[in-house]
Amino acid sequence: MFSLLSEVLISFYRGIISGFGDLIDWSKAPRQTPAEAEDKSWHKYYKYANWRSYAIRETVAQITVVLILLIVIREGIGEFRFIPSESMEPTMVIGDKLFVEKFSKRFKAQLNRGDIVVFYPPAAASNGEDVLKYDPFRVFARLTGLPFLPQPEAYIKRIVGLPGETIEVKANQGVFINGVLLQEPYHHGSVRYLPDYNLPRTEIPKDSYYVFGDNRNYSYDSHVWGPLPKSRVIGRAASLIFRALDEKPNLLINA
Repeated sequence: MFSLLSEVLISFYRGIISGFGDLIDWSKAPRQTPAEAEDKSWHKYYKYANWRSYAIRETVAQITVVLILLIVIREGIGEFRFIPSESMEPTMVIGDKLFVEKFSKRFKAQLNRGDIVVFYPPAAASNGEDVLKYDPFRVFARLTGLPFLPQPEAYIKRIVGLPGETIEVKANQGVFINGVLLQEPYHHGSVRYLPDYNLPRTEIPKDSYYVFGDNRNYSYDSHVWGPLPKSRVIGRAASLIFRALDEKPNLLINA
């Protein structure tokens, strides 16, 4: 059994190396060299049946290798996302590019308060309709993240309440966790980001979080649609990788 497993793993490794080698050196002869191998023109890839077959097999193999690696990287390591709205200001602004890591959600029993997470919204946030579809085509689109395939809408918010806690929001005061006012340094002490709404004391269900946008009064979040099941979390925003510097200085000339 062990020898069979080793053989499979070695073959898989060699297949990946061979696949990338073909991408670099497409003109090399087939592994089973046909009689037409002396023809060095690219026309042989459609001129001869055996070369057509070779081209098809190699193309399929290369695409398969690339897709497998893409899925492994996206599901096992992370992916890139951008900020589409003002709901996370002042921490993040529209157009920011982020790296979203997926180690935390896989290897930690629970994410931390203050973590910024990207997630698929629950059905309660989408008029009762789940944005996740589980037909093979939609699953493939989510796994690969290819931009020309339909992708479900994703939100980005900050974890404020953890499973089993009670959460309450008081207008013009802030968020209270188990009756204690939550200190939120990312608002830099500005009253602009204090909530102008109330949320009655609510117990957060098991395996769920309460998530809010930092820009409290301009965020469609848990204060509207309730708890976020942790199974909907895509990953944790780990780092800001790009921010456009659009603001330019102006020269003030006194008349």
